[in-house]
Amino acid sequence: MMERPVSGSARALPRLALATLLLLALFIPWMFENQFGLYLLDMALINAVIALGLNVVLKTGQVSMAQAGFMAIGAYTSAQLTVKLDVPFLVGFVAAGLGAALVALGLGRIILRLKGVYFLLFTFALNEFLYLLNKNLPALTGGNDGVVGIKPPTIPFVADPLRSKAAFYYLVLVVVSLALAFVWALYRSPFGRAMDAVRESELLASATGYNPMRIKMIAFTIGCLLAGLGGSLYAHFLLYIAPFSFTFWESVNFLLMSIIGGSTSLAGPILGALLLTPLPELLRAYVMWQQVLYGLAFMVFMRFLPDGVTPLCASAWRAAVGRLGPQAGERAPDPRSGS
Repeated sequence: MMERPVSGSARALPRLALATLLLLALFIPWMFENQFGLYLLDMALINAVIALGLNVVLKTGQVSMAQAGFMAIGAYTSAQLTVKLDVPFLVGFVAAGLGAALVALGLGRIILRLKGVYFLLFTFALNEFLYLLNKNLPALTGGNDGVVGIKPPTIPFVADPLRSKAAFYYLVLVVVSLALAFVWALYRSPFGRAMDAVRESELLASATGYNPMRIKMIAFTIGCLLAGLGGSLYAHFLLYIAPFSFTFWESVNFLLMSIIGGSTSLAGPILGALLLTPLPELLRAYVMWQQVLYGLAFMVFMRFLPDGVTPLCASAWRAAVGRLGPQAGERAPDPRSGS
């Protein structure tokens, strides 16, 4: 049976959906009647940047529990530069990412020689070490009192600082979009295929000419750079940071965002952050049980949805497109074939 080629409208549907989402994103601040909903959305997008960095590390087969520690490096770097040295926000923002990346690069050769559970345990210990440093170096971090008086972001060609949650939303939306575009291009590049090869088998990757250590080092550095940038956004959004904001449990949350959203896709960290960031507010009446409920959710997802919610969304999209018939992408039989 001969088949007609897929129609042009079918090919245009994903682009149309993406354009609709982007247009919708621009008008989201006007859809919130209260500021608290916009606050949660801003926090979700900040978390999405950090979870996206963890997704880059996961792509090489390594599970890091130090993402909150590198977020703290970025947050304190940006906060102290803008508070004590009065540097512009963008300088502090870039310095936050570079600072976290340089620390990751320096520790990478030690950490990345470990594999599996040993790597996970080492990064857990590293996160705890950074947490204790933040508590016990008041000259650099303010100790338990943290850093106060952090200034809201100022952007060139924008007269006023971004004090409102709506104004900050557009800043973090741009950062998420740029980070997403960068990681998308990275995954589609030859380096992205090298990351897949290392995840599947370092031995086979070496046999085909790849350098697994170099690939893991670059991926780890990029993931920590995004965590540092997210830390800078976090500091300049809340205007206050303290060690308790960067504990081991924050790293667990970022891992859950990536896994529940879907660690095998770029949309996973974004969806995971949008789903999990409001959860503590919904569970505020069960504060003592929050971590238990998180653990149960993790086990349920690993048992029934190991690839996260992204495949469900993709299946729903394909089903919706399929209902539209041949014009939306089905190949219709050619009448000349007689069937």
